[in-house]
Amino acid sequence: MHRVDSSQLLKGVLDLAVLAVLAKRDSYGYDVVRSLREAGLDDVGDASVYGTLRRLFKAGALNSYVVASDEGPHRKYYGLNDVGRSLLASSATRWTTFAGTMNDLLKEVAS
Repeated sequence: MHRVDSSQLLKGVLDLAVLAVLAKRDSYGYDVVRSLREAGLDDVGDASVYGTLRRLFKAGALNSYVVASDEGPHRKYYGLNDVGRSLLASSATRWTTFAGTMNDLLKEVAS
């Protein structure tokens, strides 16, 4: 059986997944990774998430701030701003449409 490389699928939706995690609460990088893995995205890589956070921040979709940590170095937290919330809304709409189309196509195959 041919195994689909989920990392390729994940690349296309990682921005949306990261924005969805940050919509719940501000988080630091590894907390975002952990949240994604707990949600079932087991194949998500640390470097991919950190790169996505940096890119979204640079694009103006996220705010960031540093918080001191008793457990080690300071942590850089990220949170959605108005641009990020707007990006999340439009990306979620596109995803929902795309997922619906794929579900319809797969229903035809499965029947």
